[in-house]
Parts: sequence; structure tokens; C-alpha cells
Amino acid sequence: MSDLPIRDALLSSRAGVDWPAEPLLDLLDISPGSAVLEVGAGNGRLLRRLMERGHTGPLEGLDLQAGPGVRSGDAHALPWPAATFDTVLLVRVLTHLARPAAALQEAWRVLRPGGLLVVAAHGPDHLSATWAAAGRPTTRPVASVEAPPVLSSPSLVDLRLPVLLTHTDRDRLVQSYGSAMGTPDGPEVLADLLHLRAVRYGKTT
Repeated sequence: MSDLPIRDALLSSRAGVDWPAEPLLDLLDISPGSAVLEVGAGNGRLLRRLMERGHTGPLEGLDLQAGPGVRSGDAHALPWPAATFDTVLLVRVLTHLARPAAALQEAWRVLRPGGLLVVAAHGPDHLSATWAAAGRPTTRPVASVEAPPVLSSPSLVDLRLPVLLTHTDRDRLVQSYGSAMGTPDGPEVLADLLHLRAVRYGKTT
């Protein structure tokens, strides 16, 4: 995950939007005064973007490798009382955790009734043309995590953005995943997709 900020910066510059923060925040339309927690916040970029959009409520971030303004901690044992937050976000982090179902239960515990839990990950179409040019399958299986029984009424949304990538862009992206990916081939400019799949759980009680 250490190369993730570098990839995001490149993809954001090509897509003309702060990927994936802005599309996701546009979708969620979080109330400005609500209390928000991001689990796996990293360097806190999504939370900063939310603040820049005029958010006035409490914002908390947690990560094992915490950046500025993010609390260091374990997603499996969140250091907040039950029913603390109106929105809890887990963006591109769940499948990297040792016990994802336990992390979901913790996120649900600190969520208030009427709140929203959002779990997001790259979808199978993310950079699929780039992987094809690199000799990889055009579609890749998306790791799934079985949600604990306490979670109910999920709503799935797919966010897709078109992006044009040069041969150099594709080479940088592929190399960031490791040399085993090979070197991308194909046209100088390739039309590709950014794909984020978000599952929303509303807490009624």
C-alpha cells in the first residue's frame, strides 16, 4: 500500500478529479455537522478533502501507520465508545486487515443509530485496459469479505470514471505493483477506467 498515494496522485491528475476522495464524497453527501470516522485513513487525505468542502463536525482518522492528524491504532479494537459517529468509512482497507469481519463489527459498534457505514474497494474494471496491455487478465476477481450478521440492508454503488493514460503513465502504474506485472504495451494513449465499488450499510437501531 505504500505506493497508493503515488498512484492516486497520477490518476487524479489524469482524471481531473481527486481520486477517489471527491467522487466518493459526492456520492455520500455527508452532512456538514456530522461526526465522521475513517478507519485506515493513512495520510488523512480523504478527511482533509472533506474539511476543505466545508465540513464542520468532528473528523477522526485511524491507521496503524498514521499520517499527520490521524490517530495510530488498530481497526479491530477502535478506541471510541459505542455510538460515537454518524458515518464510518473503510476505503480500500478492509481486505488488508487480518480479521476484516471483526473490523466491520467494531465499525458498526461505534456507529450511531441512523448512521451510515461505507465499505469501498477497487472494482474489477479498475485499470482493466492497463492490465490487459501488460498481459494480465482484463478482469480481476475482487476480494470479498463476508459481512457479520449484524450488518443488514446493504446498498451497492459502482463509481466509474474514464481516464486517458499515456504509455509512460501505464508503465509507472504497472511498476508500482511490482516488476512481475511486466511492461505495458499498446497505443501511446489508452482509454481506461477508474472503478470504486462502495457498499453502504444503514444502521436503523
